[in-house]
Amino acid sequence: MPRIRTLGRIGIALLILGLFARGQSVRSIRQGTEAEIKAAFLINFAKFVEWPSETSPGNDFTICVAGADPFGQALDRAVENEAIENKPVKVRYVPRWQNDCRILFVGASDLDNSQFLAGVPPGVLTVGEQPSFLLDGGMIALVMEDQRVRFEVNLRAANRSSVHISSKLLDVARRVQK
Repeated sequence: MPRIRTLGRIGIALLILGLFARGQSVRSIRQGTEAEIKAAFLINFAKFVEWPSETSPGNDFTICVAGADPFGQALDRAVENEAIENKPVKVRYVPRWQNDCRILFVGASDLDNSQFLAGVPPGVLTVGEQPSFLLDGGMIALVMEDQRVRFEVNLRAANRSSVHISSKLLDVARRVQK
């Protein structure tokens, strides 16, 4: 139990550090909506992931959102003036995977995750929020625990896709499936 609390604190610390880097205050984090917190997690995941060098399409770092959109305007606001891999971060709302997505967020919806994710090529980080997301082959699942946003990782799915998730991120995950 103490390890879980420590890891939870580390996760919150990483989120706070990421938000500090963007100039947001502790007060705004505490008052952040679930959508704002999920958006911050999504951007910070990108900072702790390495993609295969051959999967760097376009001049932008594109985050695609498919299925139900839990962010509203929070993700669009969160990516303003953000850069990952020295590329400006852009958000696209798509009905299915597009070939310029670096991160694909699959919102809770009636999408069949396993069939949907089967069409995603290697080198794309997949993040979702459905309870079966990791079992269906997704890499990172956002989950609610005690009214807080947490995340779980399917390391096998990430490795199959040649996406390397930093041990720093794995250390603060609620659960890692190997």
